[in-house]
Amino acid sequence: MKMGSRKTKFVLLLCLWASNYGLCLCLPTEFSILGYETEELLLSEDRVADVFMKWKEKYGKDYKQPEEEQRRFEKFKKNLKYVIEKNSKNKSPLENVVGLNKFADMSNEEFKELYMSKMKKPIEKKINGTMWSRRKGKEMSCKAHSSLDWRKKGVVTAVKDQGGCGSCWAFSSTGAIESINAIVTKDLISLSEQELVNCDSTNEGCEGGDMDYAFEWVISNGGIDTELNYPYTGLDGTCDANKEKIKVVSIDGFEDVAEEESALLCAVVQQPVSVGIDGSSWDFQLYTGGIYDGDCSSDPNDIDHAVLIVGYASQGDKEYWIVKNSWGTDWGIDGYIYIRRKTDLEYGVCAINAMASYPTKESVFSGAWI
Repeated sequence: MKMGSRKTKFVLLLCLWASNYGLCLCLPTEFSILGYETEELLLSEDRVADVFMKWKEKYGKDYKQPEEEQRRFEKFKKNLKYVIEKNSKNKSPLENVVGLNKFADMSNEEFKELYMSKMKKPIEKKINGTMWSRRKGKEMSCKAHSSLDWRKKGVVTAVKDQGGCGSCWAFSSTGAIESINAIVTKDLISLSEQELVNCDSTNEGCEGGDMDYAFEWVISNGGIDTELNYPYTGLDGTCDANKEKIKVVSIDGFEDVAEEESALLCAVVQQPVSVGIDGSSWDFQLYTGGIYDGDCSSDPNDIDHAVLIVGYASQGDKEYWIVKNSWGTDWGIDGYIYIRRKTDLEYGVCAINAMASYPTKESVFSGAWI
């Protein structure tokens, strides 16, 4: 295998350099594109087929019909070309890197149809007989350390996978509730997204929802069951009335955050925070590492995905949010993405400042976790 291409050498150097910062996940060595001349790989059907075969093995892909496999192969080739060209343009190891993750056999159009456009924008709505609408975000000021990672404090559950169901809103909501409950009680309990999908009629299950509506439902329901007792299926279903009666974790209220980054930072200093973002871009689909500062909209009207901010940090002169996603650990950095903060964008990169909220739970918490 040759390593003569200038672009190939640059991409390899970029990944090796960036890996020292914990920011870059290069393509797995067993099917690394870095073993070929990039020009050779892009022109050779056999080389691409070999990479595709090893990629299928890694992610357990099994296509039922030859026609379907050929269709996926064509999309894989297009994504592979994009990965090579995109990464070769990076000038810094801190820039976001794309790769052949589990979505590499999907076009961006398919990806958006399956995973995006499922966030419901909060509007005036009648809930439990009362008209409700998103409240003016809470403005905050605070002293914050230079970095914070709630995962290290044992209050963030493992990365989950929503599958083909548009339930990102449920995962963002349970993630925030799991964390505030763990901060208050010191007991980290994985909660049931499926209960929200099946039982929360203020949202629309796999067709989408909003975290504030989910928080409101948990409050009015008196709590929520565990994931163990009410496991996730990734499908819409009928509410299990018996399990709905089981209320293992409760919250007292929730707060919307003002649309400024300073307010979002102060909220994250207190606890992990649910946010909406635009996650529809090709870069986002194939993200594998680095600080994401790329191809996404900063317009709140384009928000189409829900995630959970679990901290913040910096590398070099770039500061970023640590964001937990719900697409499993075969996406991003073991299921996480680093999204740049401290930019001149009014609503932040991917509009991350525009739609933040968090649940509240009474406690004697005094900041000792920080």
